[in-house]
Amino acid sequence: MFIDEGTGVKIHADLDSTVIHATHRTQDLVPAFLEVLRDTPEYVQIVILPPFPLIPTEDDDPRWDTEEMSYLLNEDLFDALNKYAPEGYYFGAHPGDGSDFGYWKNEEEI
Repeated sequence: MFIDEGTGVKIHADLDSTVIHATHRTQDLVPAFLEVLRDTPEYVQIVILPPFPLIPTEDDDPRWDTEEMSYLLNEDLFDALNKYAPEGYYFGAHPGDGSDFGYWKNEEEI
């Protein structure tokens, strides 16, 4: 866990460590990514405010396969997670494993 220097918000993930691994399923990634953001304004906006007042809780809920949920994952969540990445880091897939998501050092800056 780390504190965002700009906002003072607690981010529930460790640097250079896996948040979630071995999956690309929306129903796995969205809850894991939301857990990282649980103390941020973005969490409140995504979980409580429309258009996503409820994140599905069942694996077989058809809402996981909607365009809206894909946008939430690929745009809103990744943008929010990267917003809190410390300088020299990014949130995304590990460069050596495309299914290992976390905050990783930006190798281009080293």
